[in-house]
Amino acid sequence: MRKTHMLSALAGVACLLWLGPLAAAQDGQGTLNDNALALQGQDEPPPTETTTIETRETTTETVEETEPLRGPKYLNLRYDEDFSYLEGPEGSYQPDFFDPIKWIKITDDLTLTIGGEFRARLEAATNTGFGSTEPAQDTFFLHRYRLHADLRYRKLLRFYYEFVSAHLEDRDFAMNGTLENRFDHHQLFMDARILGEDVPLTLRVGRQELLYGKERLVSPLAWANTRRRFDGVKLFYEHEKFQIDAFYMRPVPVSIAEGLNRKPDEYREEQHFYGLYTTCKAIPNHVIDMYFLALRDTGDLRNANMRTGDLSVYTIGSRIAGKCGGGFDYDAELAGQWGRFAGDTIQAWMAGVEMGYTFKNIKCMPRIGIGFDYGSGDDNPFDSTHGTFNQMFPLGHAYLGDLDLFGRQNILATNVNITGKVCKNLTAKLVWHTFWNDSKRDALYNAGGGAGRRNVFGGAGHDVGNELDLTLKYVIDRHQKLVGGYAHFWGNNFISATGPSRDASAFWLHYMFTF
Repeated sequence: MRKTHMLSALAGVACLLWLGPLAAAQDGQGTLNDNALALQGQDEPPPTETTTIETRETTTETVEETEPLRGPKYLNLRYDEDFSYLEGPEGSYQPDFFDPIKWIKITDDLTLTIGGEFRARLEAATNTGFGSTEPAQDTFFLHRYRLHADLRYRKLLRFYYEFVSAHLEDRDFAMNGTLENRFDHHQLFMDARILGEDVPLTLRVGRQELLYGKERLVSPLAWANTRRRFDGVKLFYEHEKFQIDAFYMRPVPVSIAEGLNRKPDEYREEQHFYGLYTTCKAIPNHVIDMYFLALRDTGDLRNANMRTGDLSVYTIGSRIAGKCGGGFDYDAELAGQWGRFAGDTIQAWMAGVEMGYTFKNIKCMPRIGIGFDYGSGDDNPFDSTHGTFNQMFPLGHAYLGDLDLFGRQNILATNVNITGKVCKNLTAKLVWHTFWNDSKRDALYNAGGGAGRRNVFGGAGHDVGNELDLTLKYVIDRHQKLVGGYAHFWGNNFISATGPSRDASAFWLHYMFTF
């Protein structure tokens, strides 16, 4: 029966991809981001697509845990999705319109799964440079199309391909590589179980996305219009109670210097990223991560002491997260860095803590939470020590404000937040952020790690400002969601002492269809 509906489902997908931009434009659907998303080789972060991501093994968006039968679960990492339940008899799973293009049995041993996404986002931002850049206001439209094919030979061999076309309309602000990437190969890799089908040791080779922990340091950056990817090799062992990954990667930025029509995108030759990441899941309802990450860049970068040269930075860290009796949840991460940057010694560290309590006995199930985020800064711009933490490839948007004004470098931030269901399918989240710089003599760094305002003598003080974020998420069905938000930033002493100090704000609205 599934095969008889395959052609109708494929026709529906084609119609969606063809009519998607027109429908999105007519409905005016979109969300947020800005100049801050221009990274140190990549970019930075998001919240609405990240709030559902707990760890790298996290799933889902729309299927509730209380559902008795298995059904589609769409993940941030689409290659982790599992539709093998469709091999069961009818009645053993929840039927879905797109079942005919999932887990297609080409032969007894060969299966093919097809999937994709359409996303449209409208953004309007004002004074994201605190009044120091022109134009001060901009409204623009982003739309993105993704289509993937997943071909598997039993558990032994797998080929995964994903196409992307991300577009930008009517933007007056400066361009960056997180906004547009037309008609490109986003992912293309091969998996092989090198010790046989029964041993879960997998070698992955090719272009791929990475996501580790709570995405503070390594994230695919789902919020951006162009997601982050790497060329390289990963060897990983998956077990019910633990996972170990070892990888060597070359980041693949979207280069706007040579024009958007240069395809395919190529990895950055000067940059090397490798490491070891372990996750322990032996304790029920808890997870413990330990990791070592190394980043080398020979691209003559400038450090906090304003010297230019090569970067070799090593990060060791750990994370623990989980849920305890009742409705208490927590997530804590700590990491230190050492190495050399333009001849200077690196001594830096970061921390992140989140905790909250969900009142399950109240109808709207409100969750009240607090958060703390820290990235060290450089205390003295004239010595031989570089103290600014390197945030690598993060998702800062979920932690440091929806306006993406700041990255996890020379920052100390706290937040209080409340999340609750307005009605069955509508969730609201309100967050109040407070920002200080760690070092008065270091720069403020944007979400992409770029240095901004600075007073090398420390006269501007520590007090940076406050931000209020409001997000509304409406889940239409398992395939569709609508997300809108508003954010406003009020600058304090540091902003007013280092230049224009107009308040920054942004509004966004986005629609996503996933299949």
